[in-house]
Amino acid sequence: MNTSDGRYDPARDAAALTHEAAVARVQDANLARLRRGDEDADRLFPPGPAFTDALVDGDAMRRIGVATEAYGTAKHAVGRMDLFHRLFEGTGDDDIPWTG
Repeated sequence: MNTSDGRYDPARDAAALTHEAAVARVQDANLARLRRGDEDADRLFPPGPAFTDALVDGDAMRRIGVATEAYGTAKHAVGRMDLFHRLFEGTGDDDIPWTG
């Protein structure tokens, strides 16, 4: 990540990666809860810590993108976007502050 004057700042990169990892862990916990009560979540998302895996694996990133879109579509079709939104609970800037 670059500073405002265009220079590379490894500390900002580290902060960004730390933030992304924290968000992924929260999303994985949210997904684990959703899987227990929503068969679409269990069926559409890859097994295990899908969001954390996507941080380091390009194929996993693609799969999580496809799964998230499919899950949103499925929940919209049955009027249950509240379940889709639960996937992202606790991931906002007020929940996981950016420290970079």
